[in-house]
Amino acid sequence: MMNKIILLSMILVLSLSARAQNTVQEVLSTIEKNNPALKANEQFFEAQKLAFKAQTNLANPEFEWEKSFSSEEGKPYEILLSQSFDFPTSYLYKNQLKKEQIANTENYKAKSRQEILLEAKLLCIRLIYYNKQQVELNARLNNAEKLNELFQKRLEEGDATILEANKIKMLRLNTANQLKMIESKTSNLTDDLITLNGGKEIDLRLLEYPLMSIDKQMQELLLESLQADPQMKLLSANEKIAAKETSLVKSNSLPKLSIGYRYLNSDIMKQANGMKLGLSIPLWENKNKVKRAKLLEQFSKEEFLIGKMELENKFLKLFRNFLNLEKSLKEYESIFTEKRYDTLLQKALNHSEISVIEYLTENIYYYESVDTYLEVEHEYYKTITELLKYKL
Repeated sequence: MMNKIILLSMILVLSLSARAQNTVQEVLSTIEKNNPALKANEQFFEAQKLAFKAQTNLANPEFEWEKSFSSEEGKPYEILLSQSFDFPTSYLYKNQLKKEQIANTENYKAKSRQEILLEAKLLCIRLIYYNKQQVELNARLNNAEKLNELFQKRLEEGDATILEANKIKMLRLNTANQLKMIESKTSNLTDDLITLNGGKEIDLRLLEYPLMSIDKQMQELLLESLQADPQMKLLSANEKIAAKETSLVKSNSLPKLSIGYRYLNSDIMKQANGMKLGLSIPLWENKNKVKRAKLLEQFSKEEFLIGKMELENKFLKLFRNFLNLEKSLKEYESIFTEKRYDTLLQKALNHSEISVIEYLTENIYYYESVDTYLEVEHEYYKTITELLKYKL
């Protein structure tokens, strides 16, 4: 790591306020606790569980009362109390379906949690990238201001031309504007994190990325990722649920039963009571429902396969990108562990060993290399974060 960045990093870390979060994990834990979407999901899925449980409830009992006003028949009246039932196997499938659906709510919750925490972690990674850029640009601006003062003095003494002085001024102005842009981006990212945190303050000033490493072969990591990924668990559960729903629809095509108690009384007849048995034959109600259920079951199977292929494809792209970035990062780090090149350039300019044009040309090339290094480093940690999202 470059010497000046390390020095400024230590100064910045020591100046952190008490409210600043010290690690990315602390930020993620805070967001998991305060995120309004996660809180809302908790309530929603509890309501879903109650809805699934309600599917196994019996139909409401029926109460009927009938009275005739004919005097010849003694003004009879009749009371009927009955309860209807699905075919017994329906309750078996309903209970199985209920258990699968309730268990699947945990997959929905896990998927939502992962998406929010992944978004938050990627924001943290980018914020660290901007923090590192700020340190670099502050160092450049400091150098540019010193050079500007030096060349203004030289200009007054006749040792420099107005063209040279203006070029140094332009360098200082460009650097200052770049710093303002990065500060604006940093503020916007912080606001995004605060939004994820339910409006509560977050102040992340880290200059080092969280420790993350990949020490497994691609296929091993892919298998582990697919097994732990909540999206795959969700699709697998949906496939099972669709199969249970098909069985339930088939069972609902069987007759429904009803049983009840009947009481009859009138002024001229003796009281009479007895049992009522009923049978409902679903001739039209379930038409095409079995066919529809089978099609949805087939769809869920295809959806699982498609989802698996998409996740595998995305993973392989990320892993290839990770390998390329890892190689590039090591190459840059081997160069930037040496003394900063811009410091040597500034000394050469101060001692008139090189011209302003030579200084600016070489410095721009060096700054572009540093910027590329910081960008590669950011992409490297961003890629690892996405590859290891199943561990969030």
